[in-house]
Amino acid sequence: MSQPESKLSRRIQDALKKEWPSIFVFKVWGSEHMMAGLPDLIGCIQGRFFGLEVKTPDKGKNVSPRQEYVGGLIRRAGGCWDVVTSPAQAVEVLRALIPKE
Repeated sequence: MSQPESKLSRRIQDALKKEWPSIFVFKVWGSEHMMAGLPDLIGCIQGRFFGLEVKTPDKGKNVSPRQEYVGGLIRRAGGCWDVVTSPAQAVEVLRALIPKE
């Protein structure tokens, strides 16, 4: 992940933790030992699994076929997967998933 996306991921995590203090969310650091296509942020809120693919606003449409495939696997398993380009958008996605505590 590029440095701008890494900074954006941290800002998104901070926003999610502010909105839902009990949320579990972590940054996936890809390596040759990790499954390809995993979302950048993975977490759980009130029993619901989510994966968020973080993209800078200018690259919001640049999702690889492998990322789309893994996102589909997550959705078919009953989880939430989405591409987000801002902290506000990430909060909006999770608000639709689960009501605020």
